[in-house]
Amino acid sequence: MLADAITAERFRLLRDRSALFWGFCFAPIVGFMMSVGGDLFLRFLIKKPMPGLGIGLVDQVIKALSSGAATFDALFLMIGAAAVLAGDYRWETWRLLTPRNTRQNLLLAKLLVVGEGVFWSLVLTAILSAIAAVIGAAINGKTFAASMFGANGFDVLGVLAITWLEAMTLAALAALVSVISRSTMGVVIVCLGARFIQTILASTLRLMEQGQPSWKLLALPVFDADLLRASLLDPTQLGAASGSAGAALAVLVAWTIALAAAAVFMFRRQDLTKE
Repeated sequence: MLADAITAERFRLLRDRSALFWGFCFAPIVGFMMSVGGDLFLRFLIKKPMPGLGIGLVDQVIKALSSGAATFDALFLMIGAAAVLAGDYRWETWRLLTPRNTRQNLLLAKLLVVGEGVFWSLVLTAILSAIAAVIGAAINGKTFAASMFGANGFDVLGVLAITWLEAMTLAALAALVSVISRSTMGVVIVCLGARFIQTILASTLRLMEQGQPSWKLLALPVFDADLLRASLLDPTQLGAASGSAGAALAVLVAWTIALAAAAVFMFRRQDLTKE
């Protein structure tokens, strides 16, 4: 059953402390340390409090979550994903697992556990960014408020969901690459390269296009996630592009489902006698 496969994969990940830390905990911790370090540097540089500046707790959390699938974070998320999705190729243990459950359940369980890891990594990012905001306000004597722009908890949940879905498009790609390459390093390189190329293409096409985004832009998950976050937080700044939010959401979901389905399709026909 799928539930049994998920339980087993979750157990394996929780016992793999290296993959758990480097894949899903390291990037949020680094973000927290850089935020606090930046506040300490400013305090040391200016040598006096800055009471005129304000800081919004919700705003800082939203900012951190919005970049939760950026290239730096994606690198470590894909390290964790590779450990889960391609680890059995590396250790040649697939032939021991396939008699215990269907191939479809085994691969989908891995992908769902990666999704859980991504979700909790984003939650950790949100918690640490909130703590960093409080520490930063205390260090530099900044005015502290729940939000400086009227954002609320529902905005945080919305951004969390959008960023999670954005990351899951990469996780689904990681599942497909792991089946094709049978390599953990291949998963990291391809997924990181895909994220970087998307970012470059989205930036280039944005400069070339005005108004309603074309299908080329909407085909890029990076752009779709940015569009959805902007539609949620400040739809007035999008103008005509705000009407494409539904299409952007559909494309993100379609990419995730299509890549996951392709991974399952190829995995079910793969020879695992030596894996």
